[in-house]
Amino acid sequence: MAGTLVWPAVPLKILYEGEAPPLPYRWVHPPANLPEPNQPPTPGSGTIALTPAGSQSASVLTDDGQAALILRFGAIAPHAGASSVTVRITPLDPATVSAPPSGLRFDGNAYRMEATYNTGDPIALLTSVTPVLRYPKHATMLLRFSSARWTSLETHVVGGSLQLFGPSDRLGVFVAATPPTPAPGPWATYAPVAAAAAGVLATLAALILLRRRRPSPRR
Repeated sequence: MAGTLVWPAVPLKILYEGEAPPLPYRWVHPPANLPEPNQPPTPGSGTIALTPAGSQSASVLTDDGQAALILRFGAIAPHAGASSVTVRITPLDPATVSAPPSGLRFDGNAYRMEATYNTGDPIALLTSVTPVLRYPKHATMLLRFSSARWTSLETHVVGGSLQLFGPSDRLGVFVAATPPTPAPGPWATYAPVAAAAAGVLATLAALILLRRRRPSPRR
């Protein structure tokens, strides 16, 4: 902008850097203090072709982009009479699945990720798959519900896009989670006032020090 104003003869274009803020999170069961109207989340599905060596590499996403399943080549075993695999991703309220593990709380929707051969049989995995979830605020780990319990997975967090992902050796229900956020203490109410007072005191101290350092006028 400065270059354009100082030297208008040079044609310049303004470049915008950085990421746009993520879209509002879509809740199955929105919290009571949600500041804007909630849009319900959307499911997703996809069909993956099978080869004699297994499934093709693919990624299946929900229509709103809040959940995805990534599969490497050969992740799903070939099956007699099957030519493809259908993957479905369904958003759920995690409270209807099971209570969170002790010391954790859910942060966002749960997503059931399931797949079947086009013959109707359940799939067999040869390698791990990667579920990807978007979370609304503070998630730090990815949980999977299978065999009637939640299991913590190796988790990679991408804070800039509010996403996390991790490898899983089976499909199931996945959800983002985080330790409970501690309630603000009584000092939090007075913190802005204390900070402002400290700034005023620092300014006064600087003025007094500057005045003391000035040479006294000669008589």
